[in-house]
Amino acid sequence: MMKKVLCVDDDSISLTISKLLLKRTGFAESVDTAVDGSDALEYFGELFNNSNDPQSDAPELIILDINMPVMNGWEFLEAYVVQFAARLPQTKVVILSSTIDPEDFSRAKKYEVVARFVSKPLSVENLTELREEFEANKF
Repeated sequence: MMKKVLCVDDDSISLTISKLLLKRTGFAESVDTAVDGSDALEYFGELFNNSNDPQSDAPELIILDINMPVMNGWEFLEAYVVQFAARLPQTKVVILSSTIDPEDFSRAKKYEVVARFVSKPLSVENLTELREEFEANKF
């Protein structure tokens, strides 16, 4: 079981479903949410400003939508990699998106921090696969 997961999505229904699934399946003890990339960057900024131990307080997994207003997932990833990824090497990203654009799949592979690309909506099957990979240390 992961200690903490951060879900980043502008769709409140997707956030609610993801949060419920993550908790009910025993995938994560705690689930935090952000409504876009900007909100997620603020989350990490506050983590580093307010925590005595940001590495242990950080989420182990970020479930990230890529199509969001204000700051999309790609813009978040660019900023996250520069500002936080090196300081949080245990935190991985799973992109959760409804996109079918092959360019998005290729683009995701360019980020070392991205562990998987999963199609929306999040499902028990997706979480089972992610859990198996996590437990086998394949993230």
